[in-house]
Amino acid sequence: MKMSTDDKYRIAVLEKQIADGDLDAMMAFAQAYHCDFPEYVTPDIARKMVTCYETCLNAGNLTAALNLGAMYYSGEFIPRNFRKAIRYYEQATQSDDTETQLRAWTNLGYCYYYGRDIPVDDEKAFNCYMRAAVQRDANALYKVGDMYRYGRYVAKDEQLALIFYRQALREIYENHPMYADVTKRIGECALYGIGMEKDVYTALKMLARAEVATYVKIRERDPFAASLLPKIKKMLDEARSQVESALGLDPS
Repeated sequence: MKMSTDDKYRIAVLEKQIADGDLDAMMAFAQAYHCDFPEYVTPDIARKMVTCYETCLNAGNLTAALNLGAMYYSGEFIPRNFRKAIRYYEQATQSDDTETQLRAWTNLGYCYYYGRDIPVDDEKAFNCYMRAAVQRDANALYKVGDMYRYGRYVAKDEQLALIFYRQALREIYENHPMYADVTKRIGECALYGIGMEKDVYTALKMLARAEVATYVKIRERDPFAASLLPKIKKMLDEARSQVESALGLDPS
């Protein structure tokens, strides 16, 4: 997002308020760069963001802990440090703000699921995901689906996995950050008959949506999105080829 003249003025006002010790201004400043203007973050601004979040956290704002965890997890603005991310996520799970708490449980689940500088622990991952999934958090729902699909901690159940994927899709909108991940999984299930009868038309539709949504995630600087694109494109090519073959179309 390009920073407009009004945005620059707003940032300047926030910086003046920060100098006066305004905690709300500190959160607004850090979140503005974190979410809206990441391309404008310099090393100095990154350090100021961390200072603002830490000051707010010390004052009891646990959303600041969630955001610090995200910074250390992604490594986009500061050196990646998964152990610090885990510590901040654990703090954020105690938030009274529902959205903050759900995101913290889900993010903590990722750390245990993938073993981010800690041993993989499927039981802890499942329990973290389920804490958020029962409150219909889309990210947690599709990750619980993954655990049933591959039989990690729970008995393998592809039909139940698909139920979780579909429930996740009901909870999101087309521009949601998890839209690509969820549609990719449902498309994959339809293409290969995982938990359902094979349906190449559904596969084509879902994988096409996943491809576009992944480009959006890459544009928005998601550090993990680019690695998904080749897999989605490969499956999309398979689905398109099967549809065209079924219709008797000349692939040339």
